[in-house]
Amino acid sequence: MKYLITSLAIALTAFMPTSSITFQDARASADPNSGAITLQWSTLVEDGVKDFIIQKASQVNGEYITLDRVAATGSGSIYQYVDRAIYKTTSSTLFQYQIVAEDMGGNAIGSTQCTVVYTFSQSLSGVARRTWGSIKAMFR
Repeated sequence: MKYLITSLAIALTAFMPTSSITFQDARASADPNSGAITLQWSTLVEDGVKDFIIQKASQVNGEYITLDRVAATGSGSIYQYVDRAIYKTTSSTLFQYQIVAEDMGGNAIGSTQCTVVYTFSQSLSGVARRTWGSIKAMFR
């Protein structure tokens, strides 16, 4: 009986899919004019990867918050995510991004990080110039 249970455990282990991830490249670039940071990453291997979880931390508190999920498309893929919430920043800030690969069971199987400095500009961007008064004036 003991032999049968051990053999069954070995057989089940042999048929369980394994998950693995190999990141090739990850980078972040800031565009102060649009108030956005673009993340780009690529993978060499994506076995059993379901999603990538995008997380961000700032120098203010250093705690990661989850921004979004990006569906995995397979080994050798190139991905991009745009964080458009940077317009709320009122000073130059260092942002740390973490991209976590998650398998079909919801387990984190690997991650990569990239850092970018967002340089705050006192000049108004096209988005910031659109005050409520100027929007009302467009319809007069």
